[in-house]
Amino acid sequence: MAQYSEFSLKEYLLPAKSDSRSEKLRKIVFLCSVAVFILSLVQLAMFLRSQGVEKGYQQELLSYAPHLEDKPAQVTQPVQTQQGEPAPAAVREIQPWAQKLLDKNKDVVGWISIPTHKDSKGNAYIDTAVVKGKTNDEYLYLNIDKKYSMSGSLFADSRCELTKDKQSDNITVYGHHMGYIGTGLTHIHEYKSGVDFLKKNPVINFNTIYDGTNQRYAIIGCFVTNAFESADNGKLFKYWEARDFKGDKKGFNEWYENVRKYSWYSSSVKCTENDDYLTLSTCSDECWGIRWVVVAKKLTASDDIGKITESYAAKSDKDIYFPAVWVNKIGNKKVYYGWDY
Repeated sequence: MAQYSEFSLKEYLLPAKSDSRSEKLRKIVFLCSVAVFILSLVQLAMFLRSQGVEKGYQQELLSYAPHLEDKPAQVTQPVQTQQGEPAPAAVREIQPWAQKLLDKNKDVVGWISIPTHKDSKGNAYIDTAVVKGKTNDEYLYLNIDKKYSMSGSLFADSRCELTKDKQSDNITVYGHHMGYIGTGLTHIHEYKSGVDFLKKNPVINFNTIYDGTNQRYAIIGCFVTNAFESADNGKLFKYWEARDFKGDKKGFNEWYENVRKYSWYSSSVKCTENDDYLTLSTCSDECWGIRWVVVAKKLTASDDIGKITESYAAKSDKDIYFPAVWVNKIGNKKVYYGWDY
């Protein structure tokens, strides 16, 4: 019967002086593979834990959500004084529902939700507070409690005005695209899926801390655009700089024409420089330097959301403007790879 020497795990795994060069290399490669595997497991565990923490935090914030009655905004023309100068806007008061949020963080400026866009448990995917920092970098990786968060916060452009004395005509709100986690503004990518999704989810609620009734916005445009001139041969639609339209009809018309030019959908929504708007902006991963943008108009007493929804239609690819970086990689066409892409 053959004789076998006692097996030594240590000798099998660890390089020894007596080993040949090839045997030493085998052991080193094996140990490196084990180390990479262990590191991957640790990273996966950390990701899954962070995913749970991020989603759990968003659920906790829902206890602060306002429950307001709908009341469409009235279209008002600027009031003139006897000297012909615009009269100062009425001073607004902080609403009771917002006070607890302000106790957490004085940078909170409002609350946003897409009420019909819900998960299997009936919770809206986007239903959270909006902050405004001193810069647009401040809340990239901070939650409402100013603690580190991969998802960061939804934040209004730092140059927008959201005070008791004045509110910009167009508020741009930014948020991360968080892929599989689904937090931030990730789920607005579902508006890429087609006009049927838009018809089912046409309204965004956005209430500033001064709003005592629910302010509803009807979507008027969804599009991809470039964030850098180099991604479109020097062309750049600076949608984030469009903040104040009243008294600037030319500026409004230029902005609105671009929204319609880039948008994947058309509608019958009537828009003027005297209306208020909301713009949601997040990263889009199909190409380098691309953003996915959803623009909505605050509903007024004269707007019929039913008729607006019926009017939504998908535009032909040839009638949509796509940035050069998109065309070069994907072609002159719409694509949707899933909200978690």
